[in-house]
Amino acid sequence: MDSQNESKKISREEYRQYLIRASVVVIAAVAVVIFYFCVKRFDGLREGWNSLTSILQPIIIGFVMAFLMNPIMKFFEKKMLPFFLKRSKNTGRTRKRVRLWTSILALLVLLGLVGLFLGSIIPQIYTTANDLISNINTQIAGVLDWANDITGGHFEKELMDAKTDKNIDNAIDTFVEWVQSYLNLEGDETINTLAEWGMSAGKVFINIILGIIVSVYVLVSKETFKAHVKKVIYGIFKPEHGNVVLEVARKANEIFYGFIIGKIVDSAIIGVLCYICMLIFRFPYPLLSSVIVGVTNVVPVFGPYIGAVPTTIIIFLTNPVKGIYFLIFIFVLQQIDGNIIGPKILGDSTGISAFWVVFAIVVGGGLFGFMGMLLGVPTVSLLYYIGGRISNWALRKRGLSTQSDEYTNLKFVEPSTGIIVQKTPEEIADDNPIRKTVHPKKKNSESKISSETSSEEDKNQ
Repeated sequence: MDSQNESKKISREEYRQYLIRASVVVIAAVAVVIFYFCVKRFDGLREGWNSLTSILQPIIIGFVMAFLMNPIMKFFEKKMLPFFLKRSKNTGRTRKRVRLWTSILALLVLLGLVGLFLGSIIPQIYTTANDLISNINTQIAGVLDWANDITGGHFEKELMDAKTDKNIDNAIDTFVEWVQSYLNLEGDETINTLAEWGMSAGKVFINIILGIIVSVYVLVSKETFKAHVKKVIYGIFKPEHGNVVLEVARKANEIFYGFIIGKIVDSAIIGVLCYICMLIFRFPYPLLSSVIVGVTNVVPVFGPYIGAVPTTIIIFLTNPVKGIYFLIFIFVLQQIDGNIIGPKILGDSTGISAFWVVFAIVVGGGLFGFMGMLLGVPTVSLLYYIGGRISNWALRKRGLSTQSDEYTNLKFVEPSTGIIVQKTPEEIADDNPIRKTVHPKKKNSESKISSETSSEEDKNQ
């Protein structure tokens, strides 16, 4: 009877193993099919995604605004709530009222900052554009004169021919035609395109108004939303699995919050520093250039260079020498940001290497544009964290170490004991592409010295 029960146990265990393997194969096959479908129908999926985001735009704007307003609301609530609780008997009602007023105050602060930003930058954009359009011929002619002086007159004929108003106008017309073709503003399509832009702007304005209302509701009912989400999580998953889901969610909040808020603060500091230095060095268009540099600095790695291109061109057209100095200044400023200011503010909020940062920006920007470049880094950081959790769980299940340092020079793992066998120093040296080599002449001289030393020792003995 015992042997029969044991054989039944073995068969059940084998059946369970076969079932797990079959499930893994089926899941892998389904994942491959889904991936193939996504690649094959990428354009259709992108159109569907754009339609969905267009419908949900007020909700998305509301959640983004609530995300930005939350630290401001918490600051006001921390200052106001104890004061009102001391003077109230109904603490529950007082908390709700304080939350509502602090949410409205946070909204007013955010709208005030945005209004101040737009109020300072829009007149500058209008003035700069008007100045460039009115004096574009004179500025281009000045750049050509400067180029002639720099080259010592070696290309004077070509530069002077290009300096004529006719050639400059032709070049400008060619550029305008390229912009029109790029924006699909050709012929009769111009009016239709401008009408579509006007309707889109009106729709965005209405969505922003709705988003403002949504943001206040989100902040007022923040705890209620959290409670409902936790109920759903523990209703779907077992307690131990639900704990893991909540831990990952808290890590996601930490990564996204730390990165985005830190990047905004960092970019604001860079914009202010740029403005002060431009006033000191008397660069033209200080406010406009500083805003462009600060806004584009939000994008990691590539943002500073993206912002440096239009600002350098604008300054270069006004004064070529100052344009070159400004480019050098921006390079120095970004080095200070990347090595001093950025690490102090952001710290290790992403926890990923430089390769994955560049990978996230390139892929995110290619798929979702500017927002993909901004959110790609924290998204990849979260996926990297989840992958590390899964990897460590699988290693612990097999009784293996989870310390990454032990796998750097790993040779193999002993199957029976699970012990990690490291490479010998000689094998590590062989794997190193930069090995210490001895010049043949130096090697011969060293061997000669060693032989003379050994012969002297023999004589002494």
